[in-house]
Amino acid sequence: MLTTEQKLLCGVAHLGWLVGFPIIAPLMIMLFGTDSFVKNQGKEALAFQIAMTISGAIFGFLSIFLIGLPFLMILWFVALILPVLATIRVCKGIDHSYPITGSFIRKNL
Repeated sequence: MLTTEQKLLCGVAHLGWLVGFPIIAPLMIMLFGTDSFVKNQGKEALAFQIAMTISGAIFGFLSIFLIGLPFLMILWFVALILPVLATIRVCKGIDHSYPITGSFIRKNL
């Protein structure tokens, strides 16, 4: 059973983009977290936000040629929905892993 503090820290890590800190919030949680569950969720959120930032830059550049516009819209939707779902799952006490970046993070870090 997770404590309220653990749920709050995990929620901040996943929803840091809401307050304008998509990379800083999970990085701080990952570095200064007190237990392994919170640190793992910080790693997951950090990897996801970095992947979204890099993908957004690539698709933003490709939108100059109108190729990236559909991908950019899909990326915005994914970047909006998946962290909210992650926060809901973590608050229920379920260890959450993002679909694409999660398996890479779990295997390599």
